[in-house]
Amino acid sequence: MKKILGVTVCALLYSLPVSADVLGLSFGATAGAARIEYDGNDDYGFEYGVNAAYHFNDMFSVNAGLVQGRAEVSSDLSSAKNDIDYTAFPLTLRGDIPLVIGNVYAKVGTNYYDYDIDTPGMRSSDDGWGFTGGAGFVFTLLPFVDLSLGYEYRDMGDVTNNSILFGVGASL
Repeated sequence: MKKILGVTVCALLYSLPVSADVLGLSFGATAGAARIEYDGNDDYGFEYGVNAAYHFNDMFSVNAGLVQGRAEVSSDLSSAKNDIDYTAFPLTLRGDIPLVIGNVYAKVGTNYYDYDIDTPGMRSSDDGWGFTGGAGFVFTLLPFVDLSLGYEYRDMGDVTNNSILFGVGASL
């Protein structure tokens, strides 16, 4: 009985955060450039968002966020541009490799997307689920404040998003 209780206590303690993050929670904001591909054409726009994470330990976390962006992509049918506005809700599992002054990370998951495409005389929209992934570097400025630079990829049906984002985060 004591052996089972000991194993159970060890398993519970292992699942708690074991880092400077007391509660294992973090939140942040990102902004950056986005390359949007649609109908064989691509162009640059901007993207911004907020995110939150729960850290299981120093190496693994689950992340959720809200991202909004916009770009104007050339149209094959006319000289007009496709005005693309999108919103995405990424949900990812992230793995970190700790370094002396921060860490490098990679993440993979899914995102729920919703976009609108406005072309003169025509409007289309779509929503659904797609793949998302990314990688980057986090610089620990202070024990509870981080700066990050990362790449994110999002598949949003007929629209593909590649973003380079700068972020600021805080841990609890």
